[in-house]
Amino acid sequence: MPGGPCPVSVVIPVFNSAGTLRRAVVSVLGQTLRDLELLIVDDGSRDASLSLARRFADADDRIRVIALPHNRGKPHAMNVAIAEARGAWIAVLDADDWYAPDRLATMAAAGESHGVPLVADNQRFYDAAADSFVRTAFPPRTGDRELSRASFIAGSNPYEDFNFGMLKPIVHADFIRRTGLRYRESATLAEDFLYLVELFAAGGSGFLVAEPLYNWTQPFGSRSRQWTTTGQGSWRYDFRAALGANAEVLHDLRQRNQHDLAALLTFRARAYKRLQCLKELNQMRAAGVPLSRLMRMVALRPWIWPHIARRMFPVARRRYSEPDADLRISLPTSR
Repeated sequence: MPGGPCPVSVVIPVFNSAGTLRRAVVSVLGQTLRDLELLIVDDGSRDASLSLARRFADADDRIRVIALPHNRGKPHAMNVAIAEARGAWIAVLDADDWYAPDRLATMAAAGESHGVPLVADNQRFYDAAADSFVRTAFPPRTGDRELSRASFIAGSNPYEDFNFGMLKPIVHADFIRRTGLRYRESATLAEDFLYLVELFAAGGSGFLVAEPLYNWTQPFGSRSRQWTTTGQGSWRYDFRAALGANAEVLHDLRQRNQHDLAALLTFRARAYKRLQCLKELNQMRAAGVPLSRLMRMVALRPWIWPHIARRMFPVARRRYSEPDADLRISLPTSR
């Protein structure tokens, strides 16, 4: 297989993830679909990630390592790897996540049988500090189904704990090359979401597998209430920075009269400003700012009340059943 085509290319973009990279790589090498390639892209890590990746490559000729000299972010790493990928399907795996053993075989088969350029799956949410799975992204009982442009838009509310912009799909390489689909390299947040937006804007369609085959590590554990320490570390969500890439794609969509997707990004822009405010309140709370001062700040921002209430009620229920639970405003999950 080395040097030739294969059914699937998996890309792992890596930045300071030596502590979790082994688990991610082992989950790829242990797939029931054996005929694959793995591209590990080290994005200027300052830890042992690159040396670990090279040791894996020395031991298995399905692995190729791409060492980037400077950290330029996941979108650039993905674009570099996709340009070199040999697989009929391109799959992404973040370095702190891992696959179920039959993930790639299941998804590639679904893509071929349904004739779609994108296949995504359910996810199991893992709290690293608590060392436990806390939930699935959506109930598996909903069943496998089409992922249309309309259903993607309807399921992409950034205020939800899970939205379709967080999916980790496999995408057919022919579609990528035919449409010129690329990750938006100016994106420092929600790069996966924008990639999917541009896929649907290019005429793509998808299929959603209800079985949770992707194990996703929560950046901020919903049970432990702790941030993970890999990659960009704590408080990594820069919602203000996300506005720039969002505006670029929004401009392009308007130029192409993609009104439904443009409306989604317009809503996202408003949400990012509000989520940044929520983040700053969380940071102040973590820094020990008195609750009375925080409540005064919240009182001056009535638009934020529904979002705080929606997040505090689930935490209050946990506190009732777990008296030592930490009651605080929790950031929504966004990628």
